[in-house]
Amino acid sequence: MKYCSLDQDVGTLYFYFADLAEGQVVAAMEYPAHLLLDAQGAIFGCRIDLDDDVILSQLELVLDGPYNWLDGEYGHLYVRVADEEPAEVVALHDVAVLDLDADDVVLGIEVLLSEQWRTSERLSRLAPLMVSFDDEPVAGEGPIVFTPTSPTEEEAQEEGVEGIETLADTTVPLDQWRSGFVALVGKPNVGKSTLLNALLGQKVAIVSPRPQTTRVPVRGILSRPGEQIIFIDTPGIHESNHRLGKLMVELAERTLPNADVICFMVDISQPPSRLDRMIAQEVQRAHGHKLLVLNKVDQKPRQPGANYLPAYRELGEWEMEIAISARRRLGLTALLSEIGRRLPSGPPLYPLDQITDQTEQQLAAEFVREKALFYLQQEVPHAIAVEVEEWIEKETATYIRMTINVEKESQKGILIGAGGSMLKKIGSAARTSIERMLGRPVYLDLWVKVRHNWRDDPSALGWLGYRAKNFL
Repeated sequence: MKYCSLDQDVGTLYFYFADLAEGQVVAAMEYPAHLLLDAQGAIFGCRIDLDDDVILSQLELVLDGPYNWLDGEYGHLYVRVADEEPAEVVALHDVAVLDLDADDVVLGIEVLLSEQWRTSERLSRLAPLMVSFDDEPVAGEGPIVFTPTSPTEEEAQEEGVEGIETLADTTVPLDQWRSGFVALVGKPNVGKSTLLNALLGQKVAIVSPRPQTTRVPVRGILSRPGEQIIFIDTPGIHESNHRLGKLMVELAERTLPNADVICFMVDISQPPSRLDRMIAQEVQRAHGHKLLVLNKVDQKPRQPGANYLPAYRELGEWEMEIAISARRRLGLTALLSEIGRRLPSGPPLYPLDQITDQTEQQLAAEFVREKALFYLQQEVPHAIAVEVEEWIEKETATYIRMTINVEKESQKGILIGAGGSMLKKIGSAARTSIERMLGRPVYLDLWVKVRHNWRDDPSALGWLGYRAKNFL
C-alpha cells in the first residue's frame, strides 16, 4: 500500500493504493474483512475474502505492493506492510468497502474498526504509512482523503439514521397517530436487510454478499413522533427447487396483500431481470401504496453510461420513485417521508420502545448463520439451519449452546474445518455480535449435526422452526 489514514470519529481505516483525485472513485464493492495481527497484537494488514466477481486486472494497483498477494485458491486478498505470517487473524463485524475507478480498478480499501483496534499500540505497525485525516495533499503528492462513508452526527440526523428520534412523543394525541405495515420486497441481494438495519439504526436482520440470506419475514419497528412504521423484511423472491426456498417465496408473497405500503426494491446499477418483472407483477396486484425504491445509486451501472431507470418505470405504476443507497445511508429521509404520509391513521401497534419482533435467541442463531454465510463456500451456507438448544443466564456470562444443521456429511467436514478451525472462526465472530447485542460476556458452544436433505423434508422444516403459520 502507499498510505493509510484513520478517522477516529467514525473508526474508518483506509488503505490507499494510488494518489487519489477527487471524484476518481465511482463505484464500490463489499466483502468480508479480517485484521492481520503480529505476535504483539499490532495490526500489520488486512485480509479481504473475495468472490468470482473480482478479476485479477481489478487488483493491479493492490498487487503492486511488495507484500500484498492474492491466494487464488480461496480468493483471499492479503494487504500487508511486511512479508510475515500473522500470529492471529481476526474477523471484523462489518464488511470492507473496495473503492473502484471508472476502469473498475481498486484504488483503496476501507474497513471499520471498533475502539479496541484504534489504539496507538494496535496501529503502531501502520504508523509509518499513516496520513493524518486532516492533512491537505500537496500538489499531487499523497492522497486526497475521502469524506468518510459512515455518516457524521449531523449527516445521521439529516438522513434519519443514527441520530433519528426513534422513540415517539407520547404527548401526541392518539387520534393524530399514523401506523401501518411496510413490506420490503425484491429479488435476492438488492439490499432489503441493509436498508432495514440502516433505517432502525441497529442490526435486526443479518446481511451477506450472498443472495437468499433472509429466510423468514423480519419485522423492524420504527417509532417516531406521531407515527409507527412496521417494516417487514421479506425473503428475496426467487425460483427454487427445494421446499425451504418455495416456503421463503410463499412467505414473501403473503406479506403483500396485508401491507399498507409496498417498497419494491431494485438494484439500479443493473437492468431489470426476468425475476424483477415477475415480482413487479405480484406487487401490482396488491392493494397497498406502491413505491419504487432504486437502491445502490452509489454504484456505477453495469454498462458505463447506461440508464436503467426508464426500464424499471415500465414495470408497473408507481406512486413515487425514490433513489437511495442503503449502504451509505443516502436518501433515507425522503423515503421515510414518502412512507409516513401514506400510513393509515391509527394508534401504535407495538410498544414504543420495541425495535423488532425477533427474540434474542432468534437473533443469536441468525448471527451464527450470518458468519457461516461469510466464511463458507459454494452450496454449504444455504444448507445450514441453526437451533438454540440451551440458553442459561449465569452470573458472569450467558451460556448458549447451538446446533448447526447441515444436509451432508461432506458439508459437516467443511463446516468444522481442519482441527475445528472453521467452526472456531464462525463461533468467534458470532460471539462478538451476540455479546454486542446482549451487552455481556457470552460462552458460545457450537455443535454440528447432519440432518439429511432437511430443506426438502416438511417435518424437518417444522422442527427447525420454518412454519408458514408462524410468520404471517
